[in-house]
Order: sequence, then structure tokens, then C-alpha cells
Amino acid sequence: MRVSNYFLELRNIKKRYGDKTVLDNISLGLRRGETLSLLGPPGSGKTTLLKIIAGLERQDSGDILMDGKVINDLPPYQRGVAMVFETLALYTHMTVYENIASPLIAAKLPKEVMDKKIREIAKFLKIEHLLERKADKLSGGERQRVALARALVKDAELYLFDEPFINLDAKIRSALRTEFKKLKTTLGKTSIFATPDPIEALALSDYIAVLYNGRILQYGTPIEIYDKPINLWLARYLTGNMLNELYGRVVSQENGVAIELTSPVKRKILVKDYAPNYVDIIKELGVAGTQQEIVITIKPSQSTIESSQECSGLEIEAEIIGYENHGSEILVFARINDTVLKIYSSRDILNRDIIGAKNKICLDLTKAVIYDKRTGRVLGDT
Repeated sequence: MRVSNYFLELRNIKKRYGDKTVLDNISLGLRRGETLSLLGPPGSGKTTLLKIIAGLERQDSGDILMDGKVINDLPPYQRGVAMVFETLALYTHMTVYENIASPLIAAKLPKEVMDKKIREIAKFLKIEHLLERKADKLSGGERQRVALARALVKDAELYLFDEPFINLDAKIRSALRTEFKKLKTTLGKTSIFATPDPIEALALSDYIAVLYNGRILQYGTPIEIYDKPINLWLARYLTGNMLNELYGRVVSQENGVAIELTSPVKRKILVKDYAPNYVDIIKELGVAGTQQEIVITIKPSQSTIESSQECSGLEIEAEIIGYENHGSEILVFARINDTVLKIYSSRDILNRDIIGAKNKICLDLTKAVIYDKRTGRVLGDT
């Protein structure tokens, strides 16, 4: 008999709509109190997977287990699941209080118990002042909070959130993310959060499952996913295409394995001096003498602009062509040949004229992630 320590477990879930495979062999587990994010672009299968877990759709094959018991045949109301949909289906003719009360009325809770729960969740989500307002008089952010309250007021085993912050402005999204994190620490809710936004997934999750074309592309903690994306597409997706990319090929020479950079600079560097963590990986792959083409990715935070400290990484000269003020940091754009590098700098850089100036850029390759240019896979991935 197979024993699992997961509260929720999915085993080999498959789903097709006609000729299109929407979910392909999805397997993952979630322990009580954990938050899992399903991260992926539109059409990757996130919503379908949530609906299957909730019992609103049926998988073609595979099993769903809760507390070790298969629940494939249980109807939605017996699964102990609460779900917040992207569509925010509030009862517009009802007040906020009545909307939040609807699942409690269905559960036939005593009036005084129901009232206490409604007011507690309203206070938590800062919508106490809206309780008597009709739902059709709410702003987008207020509607989102009411939808969250209606789901969370229900005593469920599992909470499913389908892009609950979509179509909201950045300020409201940030505020709701903060409140969502409080739900985990204060209420200990077990939840799955579907989102196309890497920032939300990284901020809210204990674990992330990256979905792409109906498959789990990568699974891990936010740090594992962010620090070493499994392929170049995911690396770009996680950073909003803000990666700095250097192109080159792996070559051999007498004093060790080297990388011959071809763009945006032409230079030969020894791997042991600039990216020592890749020496063994390259040797094990046996590509040192194959001229394998690679892409070296460096995040904007892993680069610096001309400072009093000696550069311990790859130093190149580039022309600053613009910047964005991000408050505590300045995002600087520096051009070298046809490539624009992105570097975060302190606000001190604004104390001098920088536009059009040539500056030395230091790229920290010890934190770089290197990919096979042909396959897009991270070097060392098995």
C-alpha cells in the first residue's frame, strides 16, 4: 500500500479537450498549511487543474487524493474546497454582508456564529465599512476583497485562488498580496494560487509549480526556481525579460576550460576564474572541446556600475543611454554594441551627468546561470 504524507496529492492527472491536451501527467503534493502557486502563461492549464481539484471538472485519467483517500468521485460540495474565480461572480443585488454570508447560510450555521465570522473576516480584509453596500457599487479592488472574504469565511480544507488579483492596479495588487501572506501566517490556510505573475508566485508561495503547455516544467521553492530556472524561457519569464545575456561557446585550452564570448563583447575567459561553479559541470558534460554554444544570464541585481571597489567579475565598458527611478534603486540602461544591459544602481549615480557617459560595468558571473543555446536547457540539468 502506497503511503503519502501529503494532505493533497495529484497523481498522473491528464485532461484533453478534443484534440488538445490541456494537462499532461500532472503529479504533485501539498502538505497542510502550505501555499502552492501554479505559475504559467495563459493557456498553460492552471484554471483547468484548479477546477479538477475542486470537482468542477473531471480528469480523463489519474487520481486526486486528500488525506490519502482517492476523491475522484466526490462531488464538489463534499471535497471541503473553497474557490475564488478570476470572474468574481458576486451577487450584485445583494449587500457585501449578504454575499459573504451566502456559503454560511448554505451550511446552516447559527445566525450569531455566522455574524461573528463575517465581521472577523471583514475586519481582516479591511472591508468592515462596506458590509451594507450593494455589490454593484464596489470598485474592482473592493470586489476582489469581498470575493476573498466569501471564500475564506467558509471553513474549508483547501482554498483555491484562480488569478484573484488580475485586472487590478499595482497598488491594490501589492496590498492584497500583503493580506494574502497574512492569511497564511495568521489563519494557517492550505491553499493553491494560480497566477501568470512571477512576482506574485515568488512572494506568496512555499512551493511553485511552473506549468507550460499542460506540463510541470519545474517544481521547487521560490528560491530554487528563481536562482536556477530550468530553461531560458523560464529565466526570461521570471524576470520580465530583464535578463542580461552574454553569448559564447565553450572551448578548451592548456590552462583549463574557457568560454569564448561572442556577443555583446568578444573575449576569452577562464571558467575557473569567472564562474568556478561551472567547471565540474562543463567537464562532466564533456562539452569542453565541442565548441558548444551557450547563453550566460545575469540578473540586473548581479551587476554594478563603476565603483571604487575593484571588479571581481567580468568588466566591460558601456554607454549609459537611460534610467528609471525605482525609489530606493535606479535601473540603468547601458548599451554595448547592439545590446542594452540592465543594471540596478544606488541613487548616488544621479548626482552626476550619466546619460551618454561611458562607464565600466562589472558583471558577477559567479551568480550567472548558463544555458545551452540550442536546447535552452540549463547546463547540468539531467
